[in-house]
Amino acid sequence: MRIPLDKICVKSGILCDNCQMKIDRGLYEKWEVDIMKSLLELEDKYKKETKDLSYKKSIIFDSVLYVIMENIKGRKYEVERYLEKELKDLGIKKVVLVEYAENPKELIYNILNPVKIDNVSIYYSPDGSIYYIVEVPSYEKGRLKDKEDAVKRIFKVLTKKDIYFELIDKKGSLIIRREEENFNQRLDTEKLSKLFKEL
Repeated sequence: MRIPLDKICVKSGILCDNCQMKIDRGLYEKWEVDIMKSLLELEDKYKKETKDLSYKKSIIFDSVLYVIMENIKGRKYEVERYLEKELKDLGIKKVVLVEYAENPKELIYNILNPVKIDNVSIYYSPDGSIYYIVEVPSYEKGRLKDKEDAVKRIFKVLTKKDIYFELIDKKGSLIIRREEENFNQRLDTEKLSKLFKEL
């Protein structure tokens, strides 16, 4: 198993200067050391099953711990249950493993799974910002509502970019725009700015 901090530091709880620097720079939270330590303890018990796992990041949202890793494959359920047991003293009610992906679109599919996605498009703002617009079938409204805020938070932490959702009916027409009010205001401001430049 691969982790971003030194294994000896994590197991001992005493961080070297290099590991401490990663914490101080905000690359990882101090409590993530506990997550990595639990994963290493799992590795000691199941070396063969966990040897390809690679830790990326953890995010806590509404008492749910989202652990982003690579090469999860068929180990998802076992790792989730193990972490829930080991981390119950931290107030974690549920653990969800998410398969990491460098490609933002692929990452969105992984985070939202098992919610069905019709399409993911990219909006390029005049100021250089990039937004991802995700079209979801209207019949997935319930499952999307349960995950929407968490998905936005995870995607923002991992990519530094925002994500917005649109519900689409069976005919492909837009029935609900789930974009935040400040995003709409930003678009209006950009349109006005462009209009004034053309005058």
